[in-house]
Amino acid sequence: MPFRNQFAWLFGQNTTIAWVVFGLVCFTLLVAIALSWWRRRRGRPASDKAESNRLELGYVAALTGMVVFLVISSFAANGKESADPPVTYRVQVTGYQWCWRFSYLGTPLAVSGQCGGAQLPVLVLPAGQPVELQVTSSDVVHAFWVPYLRYKTYAYPGHVNKFTVTMPGTGKWIGRCAQLCGVYHYEMDFWLQVVSPAQFSQFLTNGGHLR
Repeated sequence: MPFRNQFAWLFGQNTTIAWVVFGLVCFTLLVAIALSWWRRRRGRPASDKAESNRLELGYVAALTGMVVFLVISSFAANGKESADPPVTYRVQVTGYQWCWRFSYLGTPLAVSGQCGGAQLPVLVLPAGQPVELQVTSSDVVHAFWVPYLRYKTYAYPGHVNKFTVTMPGTGKWIGRCAQLCGVYHYEMDFWLQVVSPAQFSQFLTNGGHLR
């Protein structure tokens, strides 16, 4: 799932709705101020009407409709994120104090590194192919977060969170632990590197080395 695109669409929709509501509130306020000024200029007293049932019911109906729309669109977006296609590869992502290990299931390959040092662990994925990431922890709660994807999932000990991602193109992006997990939490960085399918096959056969 291209989480970044889905999030961008939902964020753009909700931001547009927020600006429209803000504009309507400002317009209504300006109209009320203008009417009040107009009445005072002509010596007319302020309205003594205590309530306006039609206006209030319309306001409640509009808010209810907006809330229902936002809830439905949010669930629809989450459903698209959870609609996992048939996967080509599976990678177990294990967080531990204080680094990461990436095990490529079906192969003997497991990649780690030195978090907080010059050799960060690298999660290598193929471009254009669905890969299931199985996120877990060997000690305390961590969180697998790649800011570029705009997606985060928790890594719990004794539990596996699964999601499928298809990266559209090659590149390299930083990933981090987004859950306070101890003294060296701030060092729990890793790289997400996406390569061509041919390079990925070589990566698996070469024992985790890219050429």
